[in-house]
Amino acid sequence: MEKRWSERKRLCVGVEVYLNGDLLNSGHSSDIGLGGTFLGIDSVVGINQDVNVELVFRLLSDGAGEEGVRHTVHARVVRIADQGVGFKFCDFDTGVFRSLQEIMAYQKHNSSGQRASCSR
Repeated sequence: MEKRWSERKRLCVGVEVYLNGDLLNSGHSSDIGLGGTFLGIDSVVGINQDVNVELVFRLLSDGAGEEGVRHTVHARVVRIADQGVGFKFCDFDTGVFRSLQEIMAYQKHNSSGQRASCSR
């Protein structure tokens, strides 16, 4: 049964998972919506259900070698699977809403100008 209140978009972008300020894990989003995201993570060791974390989305710029934009969003672990972890976004305000809109509008391109996709 579908429990999401917002539509999801397929999107592959690098994400770091922090717990109490410490880097816990990193991976790539497979989809994202205003309500949450699913991250493909190689190992879910150390990630527990119902834990609050910070997700840092790394949007690369078009310029070579540039860091790009980073968006930090608070989230709670709502699903743990062999393929990764599902997160529900928390603590909404207008800044978080704008960050999520920018993340969802992001299109990652490879050097040939084609949109890149996750290899999971």
